[in-house]
Amino acid sequence: MNRPFLFGTNFKMNQTPTESAAFYRQLAASVQTPAGVHLFMIPPFTSLAAVADVASQEAHEIWVGAQNVHWADAGAYTGEISVGMLQALDVDLVLLGHAERRRDFHETDADLNQKVHAVLNAGLRVLLAVGETAQERTYAVSNETVARQLKIGLHGVQAHQLPLLQIAYEPVWSIGAGGTPARAEDIDPVTSSMRRTLGELFGDPGLQIPILYGGSVDPANAGTFTALPDIDGLFVGRAAWTVDGFKATYEGGLTGRAKVMVQ
Repeated sequence: MNRPFLFGTNFKMNQTPTESAAFYRQLAASVQTPAGVHLFMIPPFTSLAAVADVASQEAHEIWVGAQNVHWADAGAYTGEISVGMLQALDVDLVLLGHAERRRDFHETDADLNQKVHAVLNAGLRVLLAVGETAQERTYAVSNETVARQLKIGLHGVQAHQLPLLQIAYEPVWSIGAGGTPARAEDIDPVTSSMRRTLGELFGDPGLQIPILYGGSVDPANAGTFTALPDIDGLFVGRAAWTVDGFKATYEGGLTGRAKVMVQ
């Protein structure tokens, strides 16, 4: 396995600019990243400038991500943010397709496809989130649901853009404060199916696209997920919203990854 290992968190609608900047500074001072490992944090839009300023002063290359973007370069889109605006803030990565945005803002896979192209065409990284609902899981269509999200969301992506792409598998039934903690045996069949879908879409290069897992991850269970063969990292919520929690969950994930590497 030569895929990179990624670990990061999305702060959603939490943190002030001062809090986000302090988090980045403290994190950079307290974690080590071996070769092939990348860390990221995704603060609110209002914190991006403050975090980018701190990042420019630190030797640590922790990626800074945005929680959303519009596909248009500019225009009458009140409340939206363009890729160019993110580039001006030295953003590295853009999260697209989070379950909360699909649910609350009615984002479709076709909408996300437009956003994916806008971000990739600008040379920024995409973290595309996919996942099935509890109802879809009950009806045993998890694989089909996630495959559809991938096929539509990534339609038209070119081979040379694949190094900028990473996928987050977040089963909707397992994320958030009321989520049901998943077991490794729940996740493995879906991520294996995702890997096959990426291979069907892009051939061998598609098999190298990193897949992250997110859903009720904490320091105690992080390693059980990263020990799975098709998981290349973790996309964590509340457990990583403190520097100590981030570090503990990250280290737990690295332990599981090491078990895969020696097999």
